[in-house]
Parts: sequence; structure tokens; C-alpha cells
Amino acid sequence: QKIFEEGPPSIVPKETFLEMERAAQRLTQNIGYIGAGTVEYLYNAAENKFFFLELNPRLQVEHPVTEELTQVNLPALQLQVCSGIPLSNIPQIRKFYGKADSDTSPIDFMKDNYVYPTRHVLAARITAENPDDGFKPTSGRIDRIKFQSSVSCWGYFSVGANGAIHEYADSQFGHVFAHGATREEARKALMLSLRNMDVVGDIRNPVEYLVELLGMNSFIGNTIDTSWLDGLIKAKTVELKYDNFDVVFHAAVFRAMSTLRTRQSELLDSLGKGQLGPIRELSSMNAFTTEITFEGKKYTFQVKRAGPDILEMTIGATTVSAKVREQPDGSIFVGVGNTNMKIFGTEEPLGLRLRLEGIATIMIPTTYDPSELRSEFNGKVVRYLQDDGATVREGQAYAELEAMKMIMSVTATGTGKITHTRGAGSIVSAGEILGSLELADLSQVKKIVPFDGEFKLKSAEESAGTEEEDFMAKVLFALDGYSPQQEPAALVQKLFLSAPQTLYPKLANTILERYLAVEEVYAQQVTNNMSPDQVYSSLIAQNKDSLEKVVDVALARSQLRARNEIVLSTLRSVRAVTDAAELVGAVKRLTELPSDLGHGEVSLLANQYSEKINSKPFGERKSFLRGKLLTASPDFQEICALKATIGGVEVLADLLGDESKEVRENASEALIRRVYRLFPGLTMETIVDNGPSDLATKFTFQYPDVPAEGDPVTRQGYFRVLPSFGELKTFLSQPMPLEDPSGIVVNAVTVVLGPQAFKVEKEGFYSSDDELTEMIKETEAMLRGASAALKAAGVRKFGMMMCQAPYVPRYATFLVEHDWAETQCCRDMRPTFRHLLEVSSLAKDFEVERVVPVLGRSSHVFVGTKRAEAKGKLGKTRTVFAQTITHTFVDITKAEWMAWPETLLLSTVEELERARLNPHVGTKPNSHVFLLFNLLVDLESAYVVDKLEVFMNMFVGKHGNRLQRSKVDEITMKIGIGSESKGRKHSLRLTASSKGGMYLKTSALFELADPLTGAPVKWTDAKSGEAASLEDPNEGRMEMKRQLARAADSTYAPEFLGMMKVELIKMWSAYKDSGGKRPVPVDLFKDVELVLGPDGELVEVQRAPGQNNVGMLAWRCTMATPEYPEGRDVVLIANDVTFQAGSFGVAEDIVFQKASEYARERGLPRVHISCNSGARVGLAEELKAYIKAKWTDIDEPSRGFDFLYLEEEDYKRFGTGVVVGKKMTLAGRTVYEIESIIGEGLKSTAGGIGVENLQGSGLIAGETSRAYSEVFTLSYVTGRSVGIGAYLNRLGQRVIQMVNGPMILTGFGALNKVLGQPVYNSQDQLGGPQVMVPNGVTHKLVKSDQDGVSAILTWLSYTPKTASCVTPVIEPTDPVDRDVTFVPSKVPYDPRHMLAGTTSPEGERLSGFFDEGTFQEYLEGWGRSVIVGRAKLGGVPMGVIAVETRNVERRVPADPANPLSQEVVEPQAGQVWFPDSAFKTATAIRDFNHGENLPLIIFANWRGFSGGTRDMYNEVLKFGAQIVDALVDYKHPVFVYIPPGGELRGGSWVVVDPAINPAQMEMYADVESRGGILEPAGIVEVKFRTPQQKELMHRLDPDLQSLDAMLESSAASEFVMGGASAQEVEVKIKAREEKLAPLYTQIACEFADLHDRTGRMEAKGVIRKGLHWRRARAYFYWRVRRRVMEQDAICRLQKADPALTVEDARAVVTSWVSGGDDDQAVVSSMEALAIDEKVEVVRVESLKRRLREVYAQLPETERSGALP
Repeated sequence: QKIFEEGPPSIVPKETFLEMERAAQRLTQNIGYIGAGTVEYLYNAAENKFFFLELNPRLQVEHPVTEELTQVNLPALQLQVCSGIPLSNIPQIRKFYGKADSDTSPIDFMKDNYVYPTRHVLAARITAENPDDGFKPTSGRIDRIKFQSSVSCWGYFSVGANGAIHEYADSQFGHVFAHGATREEARKALMLSLRNMDVVGDIRNPVEYLVELLGMNSFIGNTIDTSWLDGLIKAKTVELKYDNFDVVFHAAVFRAMSTLRTRQSELLDSLGKGQLGPIRELSSMNAFTTEITFEGKKYTFQVKRAGPDILEMTIGATTVSAKVREQPDGSIFVGVGNTNMKIFGTEEPLGLRLRLEGIATIMIPTTYDPSELRSEFNGKVVRYLQDDGATVREGQAYAELEAMKMIMSVTATGTGKITHTRGAGSIVSAGEILGSLELADLSQVKKIVPFDGEFKLKSAEESAGTEEEDFMAKVLFALDGYSPQQEPAALVQKLFLSAPQTLYPKLANTILERYLAVEEVYAQQVTNNMSPDQVYSSLIAQNKDSLEKVVDVALARSQLRARNEIVLSTLRSVRAVTDAAELVGAVKRLTELPSDLGHGEVSLLANQYSEKINSKPFGERKSFLRGKLLTASPDFQEICALKATIGGVEVLADLLGDESKEVRENASEALIRRVYRLFPGLTMETIVDNGPSDLATKFTFQYPDVPAEGDPVTRQGYFRVLPSFGELKTFLSQPMPLEDPSGIVVNAVTVVLGPQAFKVEKEGFYSSDDELTEMIKETEAMLRGASAALKAAGVRKFGMMMCQAPYVPRYATFLVEHDWAETQCCRDMRPTFRHLLEVSSLAKDFEVERVVPVLGRSSHVFVGTKRAEAKGKLGKTRTVFAQTITHTFVDITKAEWMAWPETLLLSTVEELERARLNPHVGTKPNSHVFLLFNLLVDLESAYVVDKLEVFMNMFVGKHGNRLQRSKVDEITMKIGIGSESKGRKHSLRLTASSKGGMYLKTSALFELADPLTGAPVKWTDAKSGEAASLEDPNEGRMEMKRQLARAADSTYAPEFLGMMKVELIKMWSAYKDSGGKRPVPVDLFKDVELVLGPDGELVEVQRAPGQNNVGMLAWRCTMATPEYPEGRDVVLIANDVTFQAGSFGVAEDIVFQKASEYARERGLPRVHISCNSGARVGLAEELKAYIKAKWTDIDEPSRGFDFLYLEEEDYKRFGTGVVVGKKMTLAGRTVYEIESIIGEGLKSTAGGIGVENLQGSGLIAGETSRAYSEVFTLSYVTGRSVGIGAYLNRLGQRVIQMVNGPMILTGFGALNKVLGQPVYNSQDQLGGPQVMVPNGVTHKLVKSDQDGVSAILTWLSYTPKTASCVTPVIEPTDPVDRDVTFVPSKVPYDPRHMLAGTTSPEGERLSGFFDEGTFQEYLEGWGRSVIVGRAKLGGVPMGVIAVETRNVERRVPADPANPLSQEVVEPQAGQVWFPDSAFKTATAIRDFNHGENLPLIIFANWRGFSGGTRDMYNEVLKFGAQIVDALVDYKHPVFVYIPPGGELRGGSWVVVDPAINPAQMEMYADVESRGGILEPAGIVEVKFRTPQQKELMHRLDPDLQSLDAMLESSAASEFVMGGASAQEVEVKIKAREEKLAPLYTQIACEFADLHDRTGRMEAKGVIRKGLHWRRARAYFYWRVRRRVMEQDAICRLQKADPALTVEDARAVVTSWVSGGDDDQAVVSSMEALAIDEKVEVVRVESLKRRLREVYAQLPETERSGALP
């Protein structure tokens, strides 16, 4: 193709050009051609000669050049000539020849000359050709063409946006024309237009190349010739000017943006389908790698997304930050520093085509295998130039392709033998393989080498250091989840350093709010029992139309660690701000974030900051205390009792430097008395005052734990205040004014360093750390130097207090027994705390390390690692010790005394929780809590023991969840018994401990301390007086088992027994609080373990926990509950997850089966604690060392093996019980080919490893199914439940699931292997709450094991003692005769309010149908259009089924294994049974019937079943029928009640009608309810249609009656009265009918509705009675009581006399009682009835009758000998 056209040809002299024109005219005249045409010449400028080339008898594409020059429209001119108009008469022609409008003279075209043009025109052809490859044509899609016409330039294009150029088309698709007064002006205009032109799509185009040509000197000078372009192409003279680094960098940016775009699109698509898997891979959008191969080098960039529009591109040591913005047209603006570049990119089969606007279009080739021969463009294979199998050389043409009317060759990329892969005529696309090469020399293949030099991007270097950093933007980007551009903490520090302090609160608040906006969303996990998947699902549901918000939140959450660092650094940066009111709200919300979601450190620091900003200023506190001390006789007792936040040691210590001598000396005494508070024998000598911060005094004291009769040692103390650390050396060089006459070294020295203790600026408590460390080192050296003098003075302990007001002083303790080395675990601890907190005793057993900071002034936390303990599977045992001292107590003889110790213990637990936020501590260690009451209680020891024991049980029960979360294994309270006047009598140590394997079991010990050391050395049981010990021989083993169980997110199985006892205490407490009258039994809980005996049967044993050698445990538990104060038995079966991961082996299956049988035989409830790993699998481990393989080819193992075998000696070693083998000879020796492995007698196979365990699984599966039919079964899932474990849960039907207790069949890792990709990333996706709650497997969801135990006992409170007993009845604490004040309405409402009551918006309490607080909903997340649960009516447990009146949604999650699946949301209308809710109803009825024996009440308010195609396919018919099946089988009273405003219609009536089971079912209806086949509107359509309504209108409406009369009178004449015609009357009648139609439709509906009223239902006998809602509770209470009592009597009668039918038995019962239809009277009569005696009479009579019947059946000859 030509590329440029221009005119006039300025290179040709005008005279010569005129000769060319005349020659052309003569030529056309000679051949007789008439029409437009082009004559082309070759012109030799050097000789000024021209030569004819060709004649084109047509218009050519460049004709606009002629038109621009001549101002003549050539196509229009042609049409005019064709119309017969002479050329010389056409106005445009005459004007071109300079003729005036008035001039009519003819034109002689061979003689007359035209007016020579005064402008120059340049045209450029826009083609689909690749200038980088010899202008070869390309084809493909065109997405967009951008071209802006101007005054001096215009263009046209044959292809528009979203068009295409195919391989058979001409390559030209556009033409651009520019003009100017001169050639130079036209050239510049054309260059400008081409530079601003964009062509986006698959094709290549030469626009940038044309711009380069237009700028060449040869073109500007017009010195070009016909070989000019070919020469340029051949010599590659025209090269686009670009920098390689620029190209590579922008290509990398383009690919990075493409990656992000693709991942974002896939993520949003997945979220739209409800697929949550990709959301966990969000980090891959923040950091990834992209590679660019260019000119033989591979550039690997590490890409980080630092903001929504910021990419950090790192290659080698160079990092370039680029701002990127994607445009709607697909282009990308890339900003580096002050330089901006607009780029386009297109990924093609052969590589990335990158266009840098205004610079170049560059192909970044895809790296291909050189042995692959590929097409370089779209086209058709014409022929191969080399035979198949022939050798071709690199660069040699091997095939020809046809594209755009051109034949082009493709060349080989290497040398070798060619193999054809396509045939002639094949259509191929660019990049498709045409052939392959067997390369001749692999070493000659051009290699791509990694770039390892310095990457120099000019724009980055030029702008380095010129751009002002926006630190706030960077911080907020990091908070939003993008990769921080610097360390997060450093970013925050730079932000605050660059801002004035007045802006600190505003900046901090912005950061904290940004953080909270995301984290508070995730706090729902804790508050709503939601798993992470459920949180995301909830977010998706809330943002269906803006899923980007979900991505934003998830992205931020994925970078929690960096976000936490930012918030921590922010809080530290504003700690010195005095006016922090703006931050109070945000900081408080930070403290409320749950620590177990990763907010630990943030919550901890927020708590500290909150305390700081809420405390009084130091100056105010100091002034207040100074006023108290500025007196001759201060009240030291009052001062010592001041709260630490008012009169703490930091204030007293600071006042030691006061100008007033009185203040200084009083502060000194107050400080000693405060530190040694309640130490007996405290006396003080005169204070020596040498001036501010220079005081000294001596005092004496005794250790507080030594009883008065225990000969306590009196110790001397020396208190010295020094102005600074510099004076310490001088002080230590002087003699100590202390005596040690006994030589036992018991004295103490305390040195207080005054305000100048530290030189560093006081920015925080720990800002002095470095200086303190140096001071301690120097002190150790000085103490060792003065050791002899110190020992001579009897100094055992040297303490240093270093003032740093306004912060608490720093402390350091040095002991003589440690050679004066600092006791690091006591750093920053008051000198007396070491003794009081028993730190020395702790250090004997643990390597102790103090955890800082803590919030409480009197609290300390340590983490200890057990000494001399072997490292176990989970590492060495670590324990966190949280310890608190208090100097106050309350009168325990008063009612509300427990509040104070509860507050103290909770604050200690809080310290424990905060300590766990410290990464060094973490969540794994166990915990101990210690509370010391540093005082004496003057009461009897036994009384104090009983009181504290009751308190401890209450505390454990009330706060069990919190204690479990913190893994508290021991709680100790220590208090002195005695009086200040008589001294200490006892030290009482009350402990709740799990050390022995029982959950926080309480014990009380009296403790005796060593008089010398003050450490406890002897203990006796506070109740029996027997010697005792704090050590437990099982402690180590139990701790390991607890750790293993906790690692599985569960609790060690035996500890559930203790948790049950604790929960019983809570239940009795709640019962008493509600007004219960039954006395609390002494023994609330007893247990006996059921162990498999030698004969294979269970035996009852009492043994310590952890003695089991099988992974299944069972107990018979006797629990005294409010329902059964005398006690009820429950069989508890539990997997021991610490024994072989809780797997099911043969032994486990037998124990489970026997224990379940034990429960069935006795009719006892059976509870299964399910925490397991499914059926046990294994291999014969002992054989692994001996098996050998018979290789198919021993020299080539890759060919495989034939079989496995054992050598003869090895075979004999194991025997046939282990291996079944076939004897054979191999290489001359006897071997045994292994045919099967039995594994009998091996240690590794003991308990089963394969099919035997599956058989056992079948055994217990069948047993569980039978148990459900016969007794109450309940499973509690904790930790995990796998395989058969999951099946057992389902077979037992009733399931309580802990949030972290998935039920699965196969682990997610195994499934991923099967699927071949990481589809699932947690067990929760397979069997977590988000799966098992909506599908109806889980009945109740709980947060923790303590909640799980509570749920178990709550469920049991509704169930009878045994399967043959009636439900337990407890005296009502909610009056049975009260009104029900919540009234259901006809508009949708929450039916739970009807059952349980609610509070109105005005704050009024509206009571529900059942006893306050007794309704428990189950199966809440499944079949949500029906509500089921259990409740108590006047103390009588009942099963409850109610109807949801509001619309709900059923969600079917997407399957992560199928990327195409998506979440389905199915709307479900209220008052309608759907497949899931019908199944739920049937399931609940079966559960109430089996083992629970509950009377059932159904609040029937259904309009029918959903009968659409989907629901019919989903088996609504089958599940509806199951409701009938369940009711037919129901053995207990059933009450169906249509509530007020409710209705029961059609098929829904049918499935609950009492005729289904008349012996048990009764139906009632509220007087404001309805019942019928169809709703009124529906039946009116069938039975009261419009014609009948019109008849009613004409009968009742006077106007219609009048019109009817008028119409009737018109029959005799044409007109009626008034002159109106009959037709007009009919029109009036019709209008009146239409007006009345709505009213009469209402009348018809009302008429139909009257057929559905309660009165008709009662009259027809389909209901027993119509009821008034407000009094329904009282009515049903007595009715239920009567029916239950009658049912019990009937069952007992039928058991006594099996011949009695239900009706017969009912008749007998009726004959015993009086009262008739008065239910209350009948109940009273039955309560007074001696029913046992009456049943016994019936039993005896039955026996007699049966004996007579049997006797009568004997032959007469045998009768005489039949009886003795």
C-alpha cells in the first residue's frame, strides 16, 4: 500500500507538471476515455524527466487530495457530466479556471490553464499493517478508533468501534487528509493529527511509524524517491524512539493491572454466586509477581498494591511507585513522580502489544519453545516450502500464507527437521502452530536470561525526592488492607511527626474509626455465634448490588496484623495528648472488641489508654494528698486506704521531695505503711530528714502468713530516700544501721531514688527501660562489692524504687541467695508482693517470667514453663498465673457479700485475658488465678470455709464460659482467719482445681508458713483435719490431656462431669431466684464410671480420671435437678479425644454399644459428648521394616514391581496371624509373596485398623438408631465429629453443636486431594454451623462447652426421668391464671412473642402463653416458616410448634467444588408449609414423642402447603405425609389450637386433624380464628360469583330496584318514565352495578367468612371448644395437667393389665375420679387419689384372670399338678 499522497507535487517544476497534464489529456483523448481517472508517472527529478506508469480509469482513494486542491467535488462532477452538462459549464470547474460568474466564455482545456492552487495537501493511509514486520497485513477486532478532525485536517474510516478487519479484506481502513498554505504547514497538521490518533484492537497499524516518517529530514526536504521507503524498511532506519526500561516497566504495569482486573472480576463473580472460597485469597491481590520478557531478558517484578490506584513495582533493589488509573476505553494512565504516560495494551497470541501514547507501539513477544513453528498473522496456508521431514535453517521461509490479497512467507525460528501440522487451505490464526522442529543444535537456541542489573527508570530518577509524601493517605490505604509502603508503625510515627499536636486527636480519631468500621463487623462472630463464612454471607446479603463493599471489607480484614500495628502506633503517639475527649468514644469501642478475633493487643493498649484519659491529672492528685499530709498528725490509716488512682505510691514518692519537711516526713511514713500494709509487728523509728529526697528511717515487721502461735520472726527494715542514682554508691559504702543478732539474715533495705532517678524524658512508663537496665547492672555490681557489710547487717533483700512521676515507680529486687542478681520476675513489683504472691514458691516449679503491662495496681501476671519436664507433642507445659492482692473484704454474714470477691476475681481473670493478648503468651497456655485477701477475718473457720465454697461454686457456674475461654485450671483464694488483737489463727486456702481431672473441683486447706521464709510449707484439710498437699500425682498427665483436648477445640472428657455439677448449681440458683420452693439437695451430682469388665460387660467403678485404656468413656450420672430433687440418672458417653485422637476402634465401639444398651435397658436418657476423628485407620507398622519388592526389572525400577514379599525368616518371625503369604523361590532363596496382611497380635493393630472398625461402626450405628426409638438421645458436638461420629449424631437425631465443632464425613484436606485443587480451606465449610444449622442436623448452636453443658441440662429439664415416665412437673413460678397480654394480630408478627412474650416499643412487658423464660427454640435455622421448641406451661414441659407469619428466605449455599454453582435464595411466604418446614414439623413431632414423652401443642395457623413445581419436586408431599405419620404414632396428648387472627385451611387442616389420632389429639380454635377449605376470597370465586353478587345487589339496593322497575315498565313502550329509553336504563343499571361491585364483593367475602368462624367449627364437632386468647393459658394448663395425669394412669393400667384398651383404661380412670368436664376439679381429684393402690388391685386381678385362663387351657389330667 502507498502510505502518503500529496499535491501539488512541489518537487516538479510547474512547467514540467503542465506537460504531464497535457500528455495525460492527449492520452485519454487518443483512447476515447471519458470520465474521471488518474494517470500516474515516474518522475526523475535530477533530469527533470517523467515517464508514463499507468492509467487508472476510476476514482482512487486519494481523490480527496485533488478535491482539497481544486475545491471540486469529483463524484458530483461525474454525475453532472453523466447528466449531459458540459464540463466547461459546471460552476466549480469554471471557478477553478478563474472564470467569473458573469463570464460565459468557453474553456479550452488543452490550452487554458487553471488557477494554480494556493494550498498544499498531504494524505496518510491508515492500514492494518505491521510496520515492524515489513508492513505485513494483520487482521482482527477493532475496539475503538479515536480521531479528532480539525480545520486543517480531517479523515474517514471504513470500520467503526467494535468492528473488525478479516484476512480477506483490503488492509486500508482509513484515510487522513491535512492541508496548509505550504507543504510544511500541511505536514505539521498531519503529524499533529496522527499523534493524537488511537486505534485500539487486535490489528497493528503504522500510525506511529508514519509520524516518524513525517519527521524525517528527507521527507521534510522532499528528497524522497521510490526506493526511499523500501530502503528505510530494509535498513531499519526508522526506529521508534523508546527506552527499554520504559517499555518493560509499563508492560509490567499493564500486566499487573490485567491480573488485578481479572482477579477482581472472578472474585465478584464468585461472591455473586455465594462462593466464599476466593475471598480467603485476597492477599494474592495485594502481592504477586509479573514477568516481562523483552529483547532476550526476563524481568521479574514483585508487585504490591499500596492503594486502590497505587502499585509498587520492585525489581532487584529498585522499587518504583506508580499511580494508575484505568480509563473507560481500557487505556491506563500511569504516573511516576511528575511524569504521566497513557498506555494501551492488547494480549495477543504472539505476545503483548503495548502502545505508549506519543512514543511507540511495541510488541512484547510471548516466550515460545523454538521447536514450535507458529503463524505470525491470520491467514490461509497456501503451501509448505519444505517437504515434511526436510531440514530448514533458522530464518529460512518454510511456508506461505495468504492474507489480504497478499502471499507472505513465514520463516523458521531455528534449524532442524520440520514436521507439518496443518494442510494447504487450512485457516490459521496468529500464534497457531504450523509445524514443529527437531532442533539440530540445542546449544544454539537463544536463551532468555534473567535481568540482574540496575533497573533505571528515567521518570522515577527525575522525580526522586520531589514529591511531597501524603502520610495520612498511606496510613489509610494500609488500614484499607493494601500493602503498606513502609512499616505500618513507622508510617504512623511520620504522620504524627509531620502534623501539629493540635491535630493529633482528629488524626487519631480518623484512623480508629477506619479500623472500627471493619472490625466491628467481624465482632458479630462472637455476639451472634457466627462463623467467618456466615459473616461474609451476611455482608453479601446486605450488599447484593455493591459487592465491591464486601471485597473492601474482606481485603481490610485480611491485613489485620498491619491494621493492628497502625492502631497500636496511633494510641502510643497520642498518649501524651492532654485533651483527648474526641477519642473517648472510639477508644471505648476498641476495648469492647473480642480478643479471640485477633484484636488482643489493640484491646489491651486501648484499655490502658482508656484508664489514662479517664483518670485525674497527676497534679490534682498530688495537691489533694499533700493537703492530707500537711499536718502534724495525719490519718495514716485513711491515707493508706485511699485508692491507688488517688493516693498511689507514685504520688507519695513524689512528695518525698516536697519543700515542706512535714510533708516529706509524713509521706515517708505513709509510703512505708502503705507498702507494708497489714504486716504484723510494724513499728517505725524517728525519720532522719536531711532535706528534699534525702530521708532515712528504720522499722520492724513480721511476715503476715505466720500464725501468732507459730513464733513469727521480727525483721528489721531500712528505708532510705536518695536524690538520684549517683548517691547509691556512697550509700552502699556506709555501714547499714541494722542488726542481725540471730544471724539468720532476714532484714530488708529499700532505697527510693527521687525525682532525678531517670534522665530520659518521661514519655511513658517503659520509656526508662534502657536506663533502668544499666542502673540494675551497676547496682548488682555495687551490691556484690558491699556484700560482706550487707550480710553483717542481716540484709536478705535489697529493693530499689525509682520515681518517675506521673507514672508508677519502677522497682527492682535483689536477693542475697542469688548473689545479689536482680530477681527479674519481680521487676516493677512492690518489694512486699514477692512474698505475698508466693513468687518464690512459683519459681521452684516453673521458669517464671513476668508479663507486662497490667492494668490493676495490685495485680501481677506471670507465665511459667514447667521445670524438668520433657517436651511433649504440644511442647513444654506453660501456665499463665494471674494474681491479685486486696486489703479489703466484706462482711460475709450479709446477703450481698459475694459481689466484692466476684468483682476481684473477674478483674483478675481480665488481667489473664489481657495477658493472653501478648503475643509472647498467646492463647495456648493453661491458666491459674490467685486472689489474696491480705487481711484477717474474725469468724469461725468452718463458717468461712462453707461460705467461700458456696461462693466459688457460684462463681465457676456463673462465669464458666469466660473461665473456659481463658483455660483456667485453678482458682485460689487465700485469706487469714483471726484478729488484729489476737493475731492470725489460720491461713485458709480455698481452691477450685482441675488438676486431678475433675472440672474446678473445690477444696479447702489450712496453710502453715515457715516462720523464717514466710513461705507455706504444710497443709491440712480444713474439714477433716487430715494432712494434705498442693501437689497431685496426676497433675502432669492431666495437664497434657487438657492441652490435647483444647488443641482440638474441646474439653477433656471427664471435666464435663464437673461442668455439669457447676451448671446444676446455676440451675438451682435460677430456680430459687424465680421463687422456687423446693429445698436445694446436699448432693447435686454424683457419677460412677462404666468400665468394660473382663467378661465383656460393663461394671460400675470409682476411679481417678485418665485411667482409661480405651478412647471411649461412659458414666452413670445422678443429678439432683429442680424437676427431680431426689435425683435422676443419665448415661453420659464421651469420646476421649486425647486417646488416639478420639478415633473409633473395636474397643471403643464395644464400650459405646454396651453403655447405650445400659441406658436402653433402664430407660435412661443417653447423652453423647462427640469429639472424635472417625473410624480408626492404620497399618501394620511392624511390617514396614521387613517388606521387600520384586522389581519387574531390577536395573530399571521405574518399570514397576510385581509383588511384595517377606524373606522366609521374617515370615516365620511374624507368623500366619500377621501375614498370609504364598511360598515361592526367588533368586534361589525361599520367600513368601504377601497376599494379605492380617496384623493379628501386633501392637500397631490393637484396637483395629480397618474393616473391623467399620463393622464396629455399623454396630453402634444400629444401636444408636434403636436408642432413639426407645429412650431420650442427645449428642453434643465439640471440637469435631468425623465419619461414624457424625453419623451417630444424626442417628441420635437431637444435636447440640458448638460453634467450633464441625460434623464432617471427610476432612477438607482429603477432599482437596480428590478434587486436585484447594477448593476447601476449613472443616466449617463442610460441616460447620453454616451448613448444619440450615440443613436441620443441628438443633441448637452454642458458643462454648460450658454453654453446651448448659444446653444439655436445659434440654433434660423438659424430659422425664425414664422413657416410661411422664414429663416432670414442677410447681409454677409464673402464675397459671394470669392473662396472656400479647395478642397475635392478623398482620405478620413474630410468633415467638406469642409464646414467650415481649416488650412493647413503649417499654410495657407483654406476657406470652408459656411460663416466663421457659421457651427454648430448637432447629431455629432450618425450615424457618415453622417454629419448634420446648417450653413449660405452669411448670409442665410441652413440645411447641408454631407458624411463622412473616415472609422468610431459604438459602442454599454455593458449592465451592463447583465454580459454576451459586447461592440460591428462595423466598418463602408466611403461614405456608414448604418441604423443609414440613420435614421440620414431622421431625419435631417424632423427637417430642421418642424419649421426651412431651404433651404437644400446635399453634396451627397455616393457609396450606406450597404446591409449586419446585416444592413438589422437593418432596413437599412426602414430608407433609410424614406429619400425619408422626401424629399417628404419637403416644402423648396433642393439642391443636388455632390462635387469634390465625386460620387453618385445606391440606394443612387435614394433616393436623384430631381424627388422625383421636385417642391423643384435641383441636381448639380461638374465637377470633378461622378454619375452612378455601379463604373467603377464594371460595367467593367459586361459590358466590359475580352473577350471584349482582342478584344480591338487585335484591338489596333501592336504586337498582327502582331501575329494575323502570326497565320492566319499558317492555310495554319504547320509552319509560321521564322519557328515557330502555337502553339508557340498562346503562344506568350497569353503572350502578359497577359502583357497588367492590362493596358486594366484601359482602360475599363476609358471608363466606361466616362459614369459617369458630361457632360453626364447634357446632360441626371438628373442634372441642372455642377459646378466648387471654384466658387460654389457664385453660390449657388444667387441660394439660389432666390429660398428662390421665395418660400416666392409663399407661400404668395397661402395664398392669395388658388386656385393657386405651378406651377401657380411660373408663377405669374416669370411674376413679370426680369432676366431669371440670379439668381443675379432675386434677384435684387425681392428686388425692391413691393411684398406686388402685393400679395394684387391677394388676392382681389381671394376674388372677390370666392364671385362670392359662389354667383353663391345661388338659384336665394336668390341672391337679399344676398348682403347688
